[in-house]
Amino acid sequence: MPAPFPPDGVLDPTVGGSVLAVIFGTDLTVALIVLGVIAAGGYGIYEYLRKRRKREDLQKLVARDPRLSRTVIPCGMRPDQLAWWCRALQTGDRNYGTEYGVEGPLGVDLGPGLPDELNVAAFRWWWETESRKRNRRSGTMTRTYSKSYFPVALVKLPLHLPRRVLIRPESTLGRVGLARGGRQVESAEFNRRFRVESNDEQLVLYLLDANFQQLLVENFEGRTIELFGELLLVGGSPDHRDDSLTGVIGDLPAMRQDAHRILREIPAAFWRQVGLTQSDAPENDVTQDLSFTQRRDTNEQRRFPWSL
Repeated sequence: MPAPFPPDGVLDPTVGGSVLAVIFGTDLTVALIVLGVIAAGGYGIYEYLRKRRKREDLQKLVARDPRLSRTVIPCGMRPDQLAWWCRALQTGDRNYGTEYGVEGPLGVDLGPGLPDELNVAAFRWWWETESRKRNRRSGTMTRTYSKSYFPVALVKLPLHLPRRVLIRPESTLGRVGLARGGRQVESAEFNRRFRVESNDEQLVLYLLDANFQQLLVENFEGRTIELFGELLLVGGSPDHRDDSLTGVIGDLPAMRQDAHRILREIPAAFWRQVGLTQSDAPENDVTQDLSFTQRRDTNEQRRFPWSL
């Protein structure tokens, strides 16, 4: 067998297989399998440690504020209810749910005689997307599923909005003016960056005054805002975070802060338009609504797992 390390210090690539065979006492195929198992085991250990660190940091975050608690049902809503109620949340092709959720009261100033605290949850929404690949030789189809993630802040409002307002990033074609849709406002800069979807034009005009448009353009580009029913949703990665916490856990305080900022900047005219008063609906009216499962356009047999 040729020497794997010749005197000139240049490794001959043709002897690599022989070296592995000598090390493992078998052929190259088995050696590669063993190396693959070792790599998979190492990755599994890494993922376990990473998730454990997130759980520890989540507990650390909750310990900072005695009014903050972990949750798997943000604002009292299960994942299947959130998926039906909020168009901003994708459901993918198989499973979806919430993880790393926290919630608690947050001080707000909506006006005299109105609540000075609202329940605000922050969590990560996830969904699975299917990919298919056909084997040219055998003709068999293989399916794989990959996870996507979307950080979310959710606020339970003291009112019921009968019409939806959804503000999301404009598409690439829309940014250049080729396929712009939704409700248009006076600001061309805002129209290039956001698409506004609503059946109530008057409600959009009350919401998107000049100050609120400027806030979104300067601080919420690429983010999603949705108002409907008794919920305010703020989605998308924040531009600030708590670096003392790991990964998505560091985003959770920022998401709650962003939801508070949106609430603070919503024009008073908008609240007057929707008749902001203490909601006289039952506290759990959404969770007791049985009709939403009948109106879903997806498979009713789909599973809805969620976890911390």
